[in-house]
Amino acid sequence: MAHLVPIALAAALAGVMDLFLVRAAWLHWTGSDRAPDISYGYSWNPSVVRGHERGIVALAASVVCLTVGVAAATAAKDVAGIALVHVSAIFTLGSLPWTALHLTIAWFNWPKALVPPHRRGESGSVTEWWRQRAAPDKGRGRDGR
Repeated sequence: MAHLVPIALAAALAGVMDLFLVRAAWLHWTGSDRAPDISYGYSWNPSVVRGHERGIVALAASVVCLTVGVAAATAAKDVAGIALVHVSAIFTLGSLPWTALHLTIAWFNWPKALVPPHRRGESGSVTEWWRQRAAPDKGRGRDGR
């Protein structure tokens, strides 16, 4: 029975994180002013942060699928049921396409159907980076002076 305490705590933490992400996705989708600004730790570039906020719907779906898959795998360990193993595999592997969709939305703002309606006109972070890189440096010569 004591071995269930860490599992229960991890499940509660994952559930709270899932609820936060689903709520944030809903608020971003509806264009609410109460939508949380989610800053990801690896970049302070505003276009990258905007990209991940655009893709929060796919990110929330990915995290929920992963949570259900891990919960089913944990339950399947204690119960001899092949159906739970299949459910676990389906949800765990199902989180991968959602993660890929999140990245394509963040980087390229595509597919538009999963982008919040008020943010569909924005360009992706890779597209913005490419435009800045390709813009000619006006004021400098070829040698950088």
